[in-house]
Amino acid sequence: MTEVVYAPAAGERERPSLGDRVRPVSRAWKPLTMAGVALLVLVTAVGLLLVGPFEDGRVVHWDLDVARWFVDQRSGSLNTLAEAGTWLAETVTVPVVLLVAVVISWRVSRNVAAPIFLVVAVGGEKLIYLVSSSLVGRDRPPVPTVGTTYATSSFPSGHVASAITLYGSIALLIALRRSATVRAVLLAAAALIALVVAACRMYCGFHYLTDCLAGALVGAVWLGVVYRTVLLPGEPSDDGRGGAFGAGGQGRVPVADRARVPDRRTAEVERGAVWVRCDANVVPVEDVLAQLGVPMRRRR
Repeated sequence: MTEVVYAPAAGERERPSLGDRVRPVSRAWKPLTMAGVALLVLVTAVGLLLVGPFEDGRVVHWDLDVARWFVDQRSGSLNTLAEAGTWLAETVTVPVVLLVAVVISWRVSRNVAAPIFLVVAVGGEKLIYLVSSSLVGRDRPPVPTVGTTYATSSFPSGHVASAITLYGSIALLIALRRSATVRAVLLAAAALIALVVAACRMYCGFHYLTDCLAGALVGAVWLGVVYRTVLLPGEPSDDGRGGAFGAGGQGRVPVADRARVPDRRTAEVERGAVWVRCDANVVPVEDVLAQLGVPMRRRR
């Protein structure tokens, strides 16, 4: 059996298939599952303690004091700003921003795992939040609210967790192959957005401080796990063929018994190369190249 693969040169890329895009997740499902279950158990256990044995404890009383302090700071202008701030991670905003980011990354990112990284980062966090909040069932703070929210439980804060995974994943994706300074600035911007969302949610009376801290924990830990197990393995090597789509047997790559020939599409500049892989000596390489209508040049 003979396989002919066109390998793009620098500045020219072969578009990955859907299977190539999903493959990094299929290889990382074990650490992702373990991390997701561990986070779910940890957050649920903490939440059950807050609504159970520690319901009349110091932490819960401190939560109430913070919630009431935010109520005392309210004003007309701050109410407007707080309502606007919550929209940074609102139920409608998150999927819209995520969809736009996925489409753009699918088109322009060199990392084969970029789109699925965004989806798993945000989607996995949402799954952990929905299950843990349903199991804990903590009531929202007993204070007047600014605006309305969905009739879900208070712990953990899904808005804070979504802000971290959504804007954090976008920041990490943009920061790939950039300097440490640029990466720090992008991550600081994502953290600032999450901090604004947390402050606005507490100001509006929708969450306790511990809700926001738990949401931040879920978002940050889950994002870190997905980043290391999905996005980083999808990074291409310097020759453009590394990661989940390229070198190391993870994609279609040139192997032994190969010949390199000039690209037929241009007579002046060799922009690419055709690699021929023979899994068995069924068809000679020379015959394959003759059928392609290109001269053969042996690679030494």
